[in-house]
Amino acid sequence: MAENRRVDIDALITNEKVVVEAIRKGTREAMKRHIAAGVPMVSWEDGKVVEIPPEKLAQMLQEK
Repeated sequence: MAENRRVDIDALITNEKVVVEAIRKGTREAMKRHIAAGVPMVSWEDGKVVEIPPEKLAQMLQEK
């Protein structure tokens, strides 16, 4: 059974490293899910909505 822990959200969101790492982790997980499902991921680039195909997502993950 998971242990119940209290997290100080205010302290976490003021810690830039924690916030940036959480965003990076979430993005990587979303990319992996899109790759597994074989569907493009939508992003915003140069003021436009673009679709990134799963093959490109896989390439981007390997480059990191």
